Amino acid sequence: MPRLIIKSTMSKNQRFELPSGETTFGRENGCNLTLPNVSVSRQHGRILVGVQGVTIEDVDSKSGILLNGERIEQHLLRSGDEIQVGKFSMVYLGDGRQDRFFKGRFVEYLPDYSPGTVMLDDGAATFALTPDALKRLQQESHLVETARFRLLTDKRSFWYPEDRPLTFGSGGMVQVDGWFTWGVVAEAFWDGHKHTVKRNAWWTSVKVNDESVSQRRPLRDGDRVQVGKTVFLYETE
Repeated sequence: MPRLIIKSTMSKNQRFELPSGETTFGRENGCNLTLPNVSVSRQHGRILVGVQGVTIEDVDSKSGILLNGERIEQHLLRSGDEIQVGKFSMVYLGDGRQDRFFKGRFVEYLPDYSPGTVMLDDGAATFALTPDALKRLQQESHLVETARFRLLTDKRSFWYPEDRPLTFGSGGMVQVDGWFTWGVVAEAFWDGHKHTVKRNAWWTSVKVNDESVSQRRPLRDGDRVQVGKTVFLYETE
């Protein structure tokens, strides 16, 4: 069965199974998929699951629907497509064997979507988004979902910071080499618009592109981040 992976600000990834036929989505409780925020129209769109494939349609919503960064009225979905509806970011997954995993995680382990668990930042939840604002939001959501730290000496080792702090050091999530790296000596976090690396211990060297970080430094694609003697590559794709 095809499905959506739904993510909104401050909420964990959740799973919504798409049955055959029509699935309506919008702010109203009467929709099959309720997205409870005023950035979403009461009846925003629908998804049709049929023998010819899965199609998403806009039903004359105010802010529209973005599919992979482009506004659409109707479009045939492909697995991995990113959908932005108001403040909600969704990823469509088909029903193939490869679609059972999302970012290396088994999809079946994700919780079922529940509108009551959705948490949105209040400052951004009080207005309907313009199309330009919606596009910026999808770009930021894509960055949160895809950016990662890859160990420079081993391409198979990488970590996704997403929108929660990724900590470095003997007491952190990512172990690093070098003297005086006990505890949490550095962290990478989402500041609302981009990932930023922060130095937590004055006795441990933290560098970005060979330049010392005194407190914090925003990151860009391709930056080399060194914590102690361990070097990572920050990648956005």
